Amino acid sequence: MLVARRFVDLSPAASRDHVAAALLHDVGKTRSDLSTGERVLATLVGPRTHRFREYHDHERIGWVMCREAGSSPATLDLLAGRADPVVVDALRRADNI
Repeated sequence: MLVARRFVDLSPAASRDHVAAALLHDVGKTRSDLSTGERVLATLVGPRTHRFREYHDHERIGWVMCREAGSSPATLDLLAGRADPVVVDALRRADNI
């Protein structure tokens, strides 16, 4: 939710579909089923196990999950980084603050 709020602050004219992408951008991390501590460890040591690989591949996994759930093409494009570069940059910045 925090990333979506920052995204809207950075991109006030964002469409509903783009805000949906900001809300869903990390949904793929749920597939790895890692605890907070395990996520920190996965970040530090890299994709050494199946679950750590899933965590590191969360963007692709999340995109597939959103496509299968019926997300709009605009939402999927932003999740894939194929939207307007200004909007893609706003999402990246909102996620990295």
